[in-house]
Amino acid sequence: MSDKKLIRLSRHPENFGQTPDELEKGMFESGLPTQHTHTYYEDKELGLYIGVWDTTEMVETAGPYVCDEFMVLLEGTVTIKNVKTGLQEQVNAGETFIIPKGYDCQWIQTGYCRKFFVIYENPDEVMPEKPTFEGVFEGIVEGVFEGIVEGIFEGIVKLKDTTEASNIEVKMTGDDFVMEAGKTVPKGLHCYKNHSGKFFSGIWKSEKFETKRQSFPRNEFIYIHSGSLICIDENNQAHSFNSGDALFIPQGTICHWQVVESVCTFYAVLQ
Repeated sequence: MSDKKLIRLSRHPENFGQTPDELEKGMFESGLPTQHTHTYYEDKELGLYIGVWDTTEMVETAGPYVCDEFMVLLEGTVTIKNVKTGLQEQVNAGETFIIPKGYDCQWIQTGYCRKFFVIYENPDEVMPEKPTFEGVFEGIVEGVFEGIVEGIFEGIVKLKDTTEASNIEVKMTGDDFVMEAGKTVPKGLHCYKNHSGKFFSGIWKSEKFETKRQSFPRNEFIYIHSGSLICIDENNQAHSFNSGDALFIPQGTICHWQVVESVCTFYAVLQ
């Protein structure tokens, strides 16, 4: 039996908020906020951390972002300031976004916020000379999924669903899923790829499908934007995920997947 298991994330983990994070004054231009972190999964060797985080009002010390971070904002509003240009980008509750490693920015928090986070901070990888949006601009220029990705060079990457989602052209092969005979391969679009190419994020859509039982080929966080997704684990137990749910599948987890009608997800992958 595999020791890798599917992990379901809760917006309100048990005992969350009871023990505040330890913070240092140098981290903030404002006074110290109150923050909490609940980590569902961590692999220090890979530099992969997944969980729930919250904060009260604060202004972080400006500087290059130390990691690639994919986030789903659950509560509140977030403002990210471009240090070079002064541009301020706002993210609202329900939106999904990425801050690239190396982006020279400042987090300005007015009021409370809570988020799901996926952090990739490999200890062996150096800070890039500039943040990367590889794959994002190409998709927009070619007109594929136009409107799904919002953002500017050296800014945050926002993911959103549009009616053009059915036109995704990025191919998914047998290396992604081993499908049951006669089933259509789902479609996805990588909207962000980091400088090493190991960490990427995007949007994925599918109508009815089913995979064969297999070892999951990557580390993947999934946030269900709409529809539902069913995962059947190695004990043949079905786990259903619906709109607003989040899950993480460690690479090597034995499982197979079903979509009964349709699903749209935002994902973050380390491979």
